Amino acid sequence: MVVGEFTQETDLVIIGGGPGGYSAAFRAAELGQSVIIVDTRNALGGVCLHEGCVPSKTLLNIADVINSGLDAGKFGIEFSPPSINHDLVRSWTNKTIETLASGLESLSKKHDIDRIQGRAYFEDSRILHILDGSIPRVRFRRAIIATGSQPLSHPGLPFDGTLVLSPDQAATLPSVPGKLLIIGSDYMAAEMACIYATLGSRVWLVAEDDRPLPEADKDIVRPLQRSLADKLEGLHLNCSSENAEADKNTVTFSFEGKNVPEQKTFDAVIVSRGRKANLSELKLEKTGVTLDEDGFITIDDQMRTSDARIYGVGDVTGPPLLANKAIHQGRICAEVIAGQSVGFDAQVFPMVVHTDPQVAWCGMSEAEAREDDLDFAVIKIPWGASGLATGMGRTDGMTKLIYEKTSGAILGVAMTGVGAGEMIAEAALALEMGAVVADLAATLHPHPSRSELLSDAAGQADSVE
Repeated sequence: MVVGEFTQETDLVIIGGGPGGYSAAFRAAELGQSVIIVDTRNALGGVCLHEGCVPSKTLLNIADVINSGLDAGKFGIEFSPPSINHDLVRSWTNKTIETLASGLESLSKKHDIDRIQGRAYFEDSRILHILDGSIPRVRFRRAIIATGSQPLSHPGLPFDGTLVLSPDQAATLPSVPGKLLIIGSDYMAAEMACIYATLGSRVWLVAEDDRPLPEADKDIVRPLQRSLADKLEGLHLNCSSENAEADKNTVTFSFEGKNVPEQKTFDAVIVSRGRKANLSELKLEKTGVTLDEDGFITIDDQMRTSDARIYGVGDVTGPPLLANKAIHQGRICAEVIAGQSVGFDAQVFPMVVHTDPQVAWCGMSEAEAREDDLDFAVIKIPWGASGLATGMGRTDGMTKLIYEKTSGAILGVAMTGVGAGEMIAEAALALEMGAVVADLAATLHPHPSRSELLSDAAGQADSVE
């Protein structure tokens, strides 16, 4: 690496230190590349670690502990009502983030990766300008854009981090408001509803869709919808919330639809309306990088953009916006840049919503199979058929298998219930391996377990030989 008066040179510069960025950096360094990561943070991990996946799942685990204690009465075990110290909950969440960030920092040093904190933009396809950084310019052979995504705000109410929160801001538990409105039908809205309702907020969830998680089949979402209806002050579907205003301490909304809330004024609101790529500050017009109609970078299966020197990984490349996708893309991108003949060919993206109950699916949904006019069949097994789930008192679950009638090929799997997020990995492997129902039916599972319901479902398929 050569350091000039104003410009530092490197084989690879990566803009963004989230899962896609750091995974690309670590793999590129292993393959002998000199690497610089430029990020606005002073720590690796991106939104996923600092405001997204990690803090939200930490809080959801805490919520599960609370709910398990409350549910134990049906077993004849009574606990006193939990006393929640929100400061300690926040401290535990922050400690979790710091521990993982420290691990990434150690790996960065181990791989001799240079880090620059600052805001970057392209001067052209060879030079990156860095604002407020220790080095003003980086000349690169290759660059990876891994700047992630940002939440979409309410059309009439910008995020302020206090009264109007994005899911990212809400995951760090800035406070536990008395009356909380959550707007959205996506997984982040559902997870935030579970967290804050358990930690003591009175929660109203408003969604324009006819159910939470509209991308999943209705039967899989139904147990979660019932749970939310029980836990929340209100679950209002087919309802919009366009007009809003905020004063110093509250937010007031007007609603339209069939099922509007009586409550109009709230202590805070979480807006979860989707996300967009973080690209506006990069000055991509000075490069050859092109975007699709939704504002995401267009790439091929080797993460190459339309500019030969620039690559893209993670959320900036479009849906699904998942950390596991970003990590896989980052590693492959580094190998492509190092000259290896590889490509991104993942067929399955397991989706997990860490609510209570959890909802997980991969492959095709029943609705998608029907839209594609496939000759398919569906087998559903309620978790009341599981001895373990019955003994746990958690029969509010279901395992669903979708397969092609003629070949027996597995098209999709969905689950709802406690632990569904871990069990869906088996289904993802089966789909990636091109398994048929006979393969699943012949696979021995532990007994009693909830996982064995997947092989039980496969055993009921007409095409099992």
